[in-house]
Amino acid sequence: MKLIQAIVHNDDADAVINALLAQGFRATRMASTGGFLRAGNTTIVSGLEEDQVDEALSIIKQHVKSRLYTPAWPQAKEVEVSGAIVFVINVERLERL
Repeated sequence: MKLIQAIVHNDDADAVINALLAQGFRATRMASTGGFLRAGNTTIVSGLEEDQVDEALSIIKQHVKSRLYTPAWPQAKEVEVSGAIVFVINVERLERL
């Protein structure tokens, strides 16, 4: 079993969730805020089988995009923000109760 935690921009979250659900993946959506840019994000969590990881990552990649962002502090420079940060974590046990 694997656990995917995908941190995506709020503007991409609906498309990612809808695409994952359309392909039969279960996913939980949580509001989150980035530490560096202090911008709103969505963290999507999904437990899945190891052989489903590549398909889920492909779906996420297809539905996010990188962006240019200017932080809201004095003399801040524009930075490119990736479309998603994804953690794939080994899970010893998963139960749906």
